[in-house]
Amino acid sequence: MKKTAFILGMALLATACIDEPYIPDTPDDSTQTDNGPHALVLCEGSWGSNDASLARISLGNGAIDNEWFEVANGRGLGDVAQDMVVYGSKAYITVTFSNSLEVVDTATGRSERHPMGDSHPRYITADGSRLFVSCYVGHKVMVYDTADLDQPVAELPLGDFQPEGVCTAAGRLFVASSWIQEQNQNYTYDSLVYVFDLATLTLDTTLVAGINPQMTVAFGNSVAVNYNGNYTPGSAGCAIIDANTLAVTQLGRTATGMTAAGGALYGFSREGYSATSTATYWRYDGSSFADINVGVNTPYSISADAAGNIYVTTDGNYVAAGDVLCLAPDGTLRWRSEAGILPKKVLALGE
Repeated sequence: MKKTAFILGMALLATACIDEPYIPDTPDDSTQTDNGPHALVLCEGSWGSNDASLARISLGNGAIDNEWFEVANGRGLGDVAQDMVVYGSKAYITVTFSNSLEVVDTATGRSERHPMGDSHPRYITADGSRLFVSCYVGHKVMVYDTADLDQPVAELPLGDFQPEGVCTAAGRLFVASSWIQEQNQNYTYDSLVYVFDLATLTLDTTLVAGINPQMTVAFGNSVAVNYNGNYTPGSAGCAIIDANTLAVTQLGRTATGMTAAGGALYGFSREGYSATSTATYWRYDGSSFADINVGVNTPYSISADAAGNIYVTTDGNYVAAGDVLCLAPDGTLRWRSEAGILPKKVLALGE
């Protein structure tokens, strides 16, 4: 996430975010059933605007329903949708400043909102029926059983820094420990990844990844951790953790955004956040890189599916709607569709 946008967002923490009811143009209480291949598109929205959204998109031709969630529920998703994971027939979405966990039926779009106190939930991952949610407030990971989301079954404390990305691999939970804003308003950055044993929910160890780690993505028997550094040239990068031995190596490339599918890691490296931005895209199979020719210099996120299709979203200059581009494994553009504000994640259903 762009640092300037992030700082603006933190200034809004002191202001309570109240979701205004959404009234669709044509009220529709019917469920939506389309048996073709589809994906969900999670859009972050602008800080303090309560305009996060969840769309349903056809993987065949890119036909998108940007009001899918609103029509199904008669309300919006909330303020800053951060992450989404699908387990079974449900999508679980963290909405940071609405302090909520949304549980969405992937067939109908109907959702149940579960309050999470003042925890400011961030990233989410699933391991079986358990959900792991990193939370800013309390610097912790909250563990839930999908059978009962009213109370966490455990809370995993971290250190003094805000946690970001979470993922599981080889019977372990990996959590990025990122940053904290001091009383003098300056930022201090951590460089650690916390590793917990999934069987006992106890801390195994901490690993040094790089300054200001953000996302953790499992692929094969490895975990990739991108880190932003201290926002000076040359301080960003990406570390690879062997999930079994916990050995840490450096990838040799930066990863502004990344995802995994089919045992491979997909990423992009973006330079700049303006009309003159440039971006490169790549695929890493654990031993070698393959460059992907996308031709989009303002990416916001990257996703992929098991078939090797790649989904790149654009940032809309951080104020307008962004696009979702679907590319074949060789980088050929299949379709392009307009989504909501800051499309963050594309998850193909049925995988």
